[in-house]
This record gives sequence, structure tokens and C-alpha cells, in this order.
Amino acid sequence: MSQQVNGHWYGVGKVAVPGEHSAYLAELILKQKGKTVTGELQYYFRDSLFKLAVSGIFNSQNRQLTFKPLPFIYYLSRSTRNGIDCILSGNFTLIVNRTESILNGAFESDAAHRYTAPPIQFRFRYSTDTIPSAVDLSAQTEDDESISDTALVQAITPVEAKAPKAIDSIFKARDKLFVREIEVSGGPLRLELYDNGSIDYDSVSVYLNDQLLIPKVKLDHKAIRKTIQLDSTLPHHELSMFAENLGMVPPNTAALIIYDGDKRYELILTSDLNRTATIRLKNRKY
Repeated sequence: MSQQVNGHWYGVGKVAVPGEHSAYLAELILKQKGKTVTGELQYYFRDSLFKLAVSGIFNSQNRQLTFKPLPFIYYLSRSTRNGIDCILSGNFTLIVNRTESILNGAFESDAAHRYTAPPIQFRFRYSTDTIPSAVDLSAQTEDDESISDTALVQAITPVEAKAPKAIDSIFKARDKLFVREIEVSGGPLRLELYDNGSIDYDSVSVYLNDQLLIPKVKLDHKAIRKTIQLDSTLPHHELSMFAENLGMVPPNTAALIIYDGDKRYELILTSDLNRTATIRLKNRKY
């Protein structure tokens, strides 16, 4: 892994300017051959998913990865439908330690546009849980692209959890993987859940304080929305994403956006049949 950038990388891009702005929740899927790197960048901005083909060069001597210019939606765009694209080039450094591998860097504009289109800083983490896609998109022909979703489902069966009599008992048996603690106002929260990547027929349930909140739903690029009111007498709450199956490309990875008044939090959750991604919501008044 020390001299390669193959695989799936996940990160959140933040614009390098003061103040709060919408983040870019992103996944990089890279394939390296010699020094040449190709693949796909998928990112969420506000309520939309964008997919871009990427290409670049990886220098294994200094561990520098550079991407050719890509169009990113402008961070101050009010609408993703009518947003302005900024052309940004990527410059990253591969950092490897005992516990994780990281691509640290930014997508940046040229010198002439540096002040109007500031850098988007990313810290991508390599996912050791994600296996290669069951379908190699780079090897598809035009005929391959015409294959229907129905045929794909029949050819590749998602890995299903055994149908339990009491799903709650399985939920409680799995380990919780705490992703982040967020301080909330105590007012209503609006949740939006998306599939973070290609649609591969994975399904999840959402639990609040170990109680079923959203029953089994299929992750999609269309948001699953839910507004909740937290119990103000409790100092904290736990929001968990439970994997009902693993789809065609384990694990189940989703983008979660939480709206708390004028605050907005964007996270990437990863759950499998052993671990359940969980967020701790801390009541601000305690």
C-alpha cells in the first residue's frame, strides 16, 4: 500500500476561507498502473451528487499525487442546478502510518483565480473494508452499458443478513462504531440520508437511542428525509445506521446531512454486519 493509491478513499472537503460553508462529502475510486492514475470522484454538495472521471500521476518517490483539472461546483452557489463550475487541479501527498493511509491535500485553481475560487482542502482516508466493484466500469463496452438493472440484480446477489425474528436483538449484538459527537440545540433536527457512491442495492435501518426510527430502506441518490424532535431531558442521544444487508459492494456507506436550525453537519457513515456507525448528539444545555 505504501507505493500505491489503488482503492477507495473517503473524505470531506472544506473550503479554505473563514466562516461556515457547505462541505463536499467525497469518495475517490482510484486505479493505478505504473505512474498513471485513473478513476472516479463522487461528491455530494448540498443536496446533489456529482460524478467526475479523474486522471493524474502518482510519484512513488515523493508520494505526490496530482490530478488534472476538474470542474467543481462553486462553494457559494445557491442552487446545484444553476451553480457555477470552477476548474480545480488536485495536489495530494500520500501519508502512511501503522493505523491508516491518508491522501492529504487540496483541489486548487490557477494563480489568476486563487482569490475568487479558493482551495478545497481534503483529507481522504483509505477504506480497508471496501472491496473492488463487482462490475469493472473501465472495461465496459457500449453493449455492456445497455444491460438493465434487473439483469444486474440477477447476476450478482447482494449479501443478505439472515432474516431475524427480532431485528432489535441483532442490532444490539453488533458493536457500535462512534463516528463523531455533535452538539445540538435541542430543537427539531432534519436528517437526509443518501447512498455514498454507486447504487448497489444496499439497505439500512436507522435507530435513535436503540429504538427503530426509520425501518429498512434502500439507499439511493434521492434523499431519505426525516425530521425528529429529541427528548430535551436527556443529555445526549445516539443515532445509528444499521446494515440490513451489504449490497453488491460491502460495506454500506452513506452520506448523512443533519440540519439543526441554521447549522448543517455532513458525515460519512460506514456499517457492516459486525459494526454499526453511530453518532452521539449532545444536548447543548448540559
